[in-house]
Amino acid sequence: MKKTATYCIIITLIILLLWGVFISYGYYSPPRIKSVYPMQRKVEDTINIAYIGDSWAFLHQFHQCIIAKAIEDSLQRPVAVYSYGINGHTSKEIYEELYKDSGLSIFMLKRKYNYCFISAGINDTYKKMSTSYYLKSMEGIITLLTANQIHPIILEIPDYDIQRAYLRQHYAKKVLRNLSMFVNKSPLDCKQQFRDALARLFGNEKTSKDLSILQYSSWNNHYTEDLTNLYRPDGMHLNNKGYLKLDSIIAQIIIENEKKKQ
Repeated sequence: MKKTATYCIIITLIILLLWGVFISYGYYSPPRIKSVYPMQRKVEDTINIAYIGDSWAFLHQFHQCIIAKAIEDSLQRPVAVYSYGINGHTSKEIYEELYKDSGLSIFMLKRKYNYCFISAGINDTYKKMSTSYYLKSMEGIITLLTANQIHPIILEIPDYDIQRAYLRQHYAKKVLRNLSMFVNKSPLDCKQQFRDALARLFGNEKTSKDLSILQYSSWNNHYTEDLTNLYRPDGMHLNNKGYLKLDSIIAQIIIENEKKKQ
């Protein structure tokens, strides 16, 4: 009887271990890159700008008019800005949403965008995913956009308070984060690893003509001051001043790029 019970416990543990490995493999694995699909190509004078990604893109919907006006005043052309973000999504989840028959794919198919700002990877660092997971996802997103003549503007991982983000989590989430750090060989503050990885992937001259990388150091390199002035109390999301500063840099990128075309 005791042997049977022991065998049952062992078998249960083995099943749980195998289940955990299976789940972890899917959870941590990079996305499978899909074939690109065509978006609208109609020609119009309006500069259409999309903001897609995580909560930073979602919260940007309350600030769209400011960047539109800045670009319009400089270029004397109509500008329309549209934001669609999904709170908590990792870069892989954002990429996969672009291929689902759901909100983000429909959002991208509605109009011909000239520029697309991508906020992706913040939750990768928050959840301690691997840089390969991040890079494969970003590669898929960028490939889809550039194939449709949309100029991507990629947000380099900003200098948010990653330690506070970890400490405020419940115990179970902390256990998961520590497991992720072990599996992916990621330190608690892995932001610079992700910035370096992005630079390796998109940092050469050829790709820089087709896309822009918004480096954190151009707007968010004064850590203590920025946490007070640009971020909400959670240290992870921008406040009104933060979006104003971020958008001013994005507007500058778009204005300079449009002037080069003239």
